[in-house]
Amino acid sequence: MLMLLCVTSFSLKHRPSQNLLCVVLCGGLVLLAGCGAKTASGPTQVVATVAGEEITELQVNQALDRQQGLKPDQVEPVSRKLVAGLVEQEIVLQKARNLKLDRDQRVVQNVEAAKRDVIVRAYLERIAEGAAKPSAKEIQTYFDDNPALFKQRRIYNFQEVSVQVNDSQKKGIEEQLTSLKSPAALDAFLKDQKIPARSERTTVAAENIPLPLLQRVSSLNAGQGLIIPANGGMRIVMLLSAQEAAVTEDKAASAISAFLLSQRKRQAVEKEVADLRTNAKVEYFGKYASLAASGVPVKPVSIAPTAGLATAASSDASTPSSNSAVPVAAQATLK
Repeated sequence: MLMLLCVTSFSLKHRPSQNLLCVVLCGGLVLLAGCGAKTASGPTQVVATVAGEEITELQVNQALDRQQGLKPDQVEPVSRKLVAGLVEQEIVLQKARNLKLDRDQRVVQNVEAAKRDVIVRAYLERIAEGAAKPSAKEIQTYFDDNPALFKQRRIYNFQEVSVQVNDSQKKGIEEQLTSLKSPAALDAFLKDQKIPARSERTTVAAENIPLPLLQRVSSLNAGQGLIIPANGGMRIVMLLSAQEAAVTEDKAASAISAFLLSQRKRQAVEKEVADLRTNAKVEYFGKYASLAASGVPVKPVSIAPTAGLATAASSDASTPSSNSAVPVAAQATLK
């Protein structure tokens, strides 16, 4: 039996590893004023020069700070690559300055925009750092309230089938799929209907599945599955098998603590932005005048969704992904 689960977008394939226990306030900023700059604080040891312009240990350390998840044995080789990159950047920077590109109006505007973003991010990070750490009781409550992540944690094996169909075909396909019990039966049905499909097997740990979806997945038996609408079609996810892989509270405590703290940081930032906006005098003009009546909030930075519980609690988990990043618009069970 397949269940219809309407979500915006989701894939059960492994995603690139990332640090999921922090609140990402703003990503992808290009710090245009970094290379070749002199500083009066921090390490001043010169690591290289380009036409007399110094590149210092401070610049290397700043670049290292932006590298997420470095292991101790990676610091040295990564530092060498960063120095080479800073040298190359300085070479290009000097050429650009010779051409007076640093005075180009568009460049100046971009530099100012980057500075605004950095200053805003610094303020919001300060607000986030004021969030209180969760108590032992709160950690235990989260552990007890989410058995599918811990006490009843599983590693799931799926057959995932992606099909491209138009809206008029979807309803009929959903009605037929409820009686299919195996990947072979599903494949035969799609071939009979002449519906092109792409199929693959995926293995996913519980913590790598968005929480709203995990609640449905954890109740499935082998041969059952979910239908996940996607742009231009649907994704059919059928459970092949599941292996028990429970995690104890002691082992999960640090990851739960970091996850709950990241939630509080996000909430603190969102509250601060909302409070500032409430007390701010904002006026819109021209074609944007309607924004005043709509009450649409305009955030100074993009605040990413709180990251899900990562795999720090388990050594056999696959690459982490967000447990709360995919909103569920609606759910219905096809019986």
